[in-house]
Amino acid sequence: MPESLPQFEPYAAAVRKLLKGVIYHDDSVWMQIRDYELPIREYLSKIGLALYLDEIGNFAYLHDMSRDDDNQSTLPALTTRRNLSFHDTLLLVLLRERLDEHEMRDLDGSKLILSLDELKEMIVVFMVDHPDAQKSEQNTESSIRRLVRYGFLTERRDGRFEVRPLLRAKIGADELEDIKSRLIGFLRRNNDTGDDSGEPV
Repeated sequence: MPESLPQFEPYAAAVRKLLKGVIYHDDSVWMQIRDYELPIREYLSKIGLALYLDEIGNFAYLHDMSRDDDNQSTLPALTTRRNLSFHDTLLLVLLRERLDEHEMRDLDGSKLILSLDELKEMIVVFMVDHPDAQKSEQNTESSIRRLVRYGFLTERRDGRFEVRPLLRAKIGADELEDIKSRLIGFLRRNNDTGDDSGEPV
């Protein structure tokens, strides 16, 4: 007689996908997260994880509590912290500002979609006085690819890029001006050499 198959929790697929990254409302497991939010939170808390659920942006992701600065957990970290380059950080900040402007102007909830040229232009305008603006444009393409990989941008079939609301959760309004001022200071310090291609902010 064959062994019976194990009985999985009805939210198992959602948890497994959350472990891979951000989930948006158009994902097939989104309703599992909404229907089983409490048991999912209880399960995750037992392994040192928390569910971040944004009901305005309609997305969810996991927060690794073992990575909190005040946490003395002995659990191994689930994720690796990345030092973003100057270009990565600059693009994130400019996209965060653009997302705020878009949401204030377009009250119908339309998505913010930008072309590759528009993304490059954002960097060029910010760095117009920098001595190595041409190199900066080349670095922008690498940054765009990284932000797609990290889930902040999604490349569409038409070659344009959708700015995902995850960006709002990762860079709060209170952090925005502080990070931008640090970027400006970094530019000023490096104007003599034009070296801005790999230093984290």
